Amino acid sequence: MSKAIKQNLADSKKMSAELFCLTYGAMVTEMLKDYEDPKDVTVQLDKMGFNMGTRLADDFLAKNANVPRCVDTRQIADVLCRNAIPCYLGVSATASSWSSGDREFIITLESNPLTELVQVPPNLVSAGLSYSQMIAGAIRGALEAVHYKVYASAADSGANTEIRIRFDQVLKDSLPAGEDD
Repeated sequence: MSKAIKQNLADSKKMSAELFCLTYGAMVTEMLKDYEDPKDVTVQLDKMGFNMGTRLADDFLAKNANVPRCVDTRQIADVLCRNAIPCYLGVSATASSWSSGDREFIITLESNPLTELVQVPPNLVSAGLSYSQMIAGAIRGALEAVHYKVYASAADSGANTEIRIRFDQVLKDSLPAGEDD
C-alpha cells in the first residue's frame, strides 16, 4: 500500500472519530434537555453502552480468534486493555488498583476520544452526569455477553478517564451446553 493511501486512510479514520465525538456530544446535550436530571442521562448512556457492548463482544471475538478463553479477572482486564479498548477506541488503557481477591479494578484511558472536543461543566458532573458512562456500559454489556456479570462506572478526571469494574458472578445458567466451568 502506498504512503499516500495509508495517509488518506488515517485521515479518514481521524475524521470519523471526530465526527463520532461531536455527534456523541450533541446526543448527550439533547438527552440533558430531555431528561431533567443528569443522573437519568447517565443511566441512559449506560443502557445504550450495554446494548452496544453485547454486539461488540460478538464482533470482537469474530475478529480476534486468537484471543484465549479468560479464566480469571486479570486475564479479562488484560484482554480489555491490550486488545478491545485499543481496537474500538484507538487509545491505550491500563488496569490498576486491584482489590484484594481481584474482584475489582480500574481501567484508565490515557486519552478518551469522547472527551477530546468537549468540556463538561462541573455543575453537571457534581449533579451526577458521567459523560463517559457509555464506555463503561459497553464493557458491562460485552462481558455479560460472554457470561460475566459486572458493575462498571466511568469517571472523567482531567486528561484521564477511569472505569471502575467490579465482578459480581459468572452467569452459569446461560452457559452453552458442555461449558460447565
